[in-house]
Amino acid sequence: MDANTKRYLREIGSSMAAYTAMVAVSVWLLRHHEHSPLSYLFAVLPVISSAFAMWAAIRFFRGLDELQRRLQFEAVAFSFLGTCLISLNWGVLEKAGLPHPDVVWITLLLMALYCIGLCIASRRYQ
Repeated sequence: MDANTKRYLREIGSSMAAYTAMVAVSVWLLRHHEHSPLSYLFAVLPVISSAFAMWAAIRFFRGLDELQRRLQFEAVAFSFLGTCLISLNWGVLEKAGLPHPDVVWITLLLMALYCIGLCIASRRYQ
């Protein structure tokens, strides 16, 4: 494992641990301060650690060689375009009776399509 990957795993691991803790703190604060004007601030506390995770991913991508960058780009493009295709068509299909999903599913869809896209891109260059 190269130094870039080790740094990324360390940074993403610590930011996700912080995210988990911040979600717990945020939920606790929201329960105890339901009608407070600070409730919006409490609700977005996990965003801080999410921003560190995003920064770790950007640093990881910048440290990749040309082939690995291409693989990551293709996976991200597949994920973005697939999510656009699915979410836009789902919006139209809601008019026909499909249920309205919670917005949290978009992140899971992005991640799943990213994994699929990375598998497809990796197979192309074997």
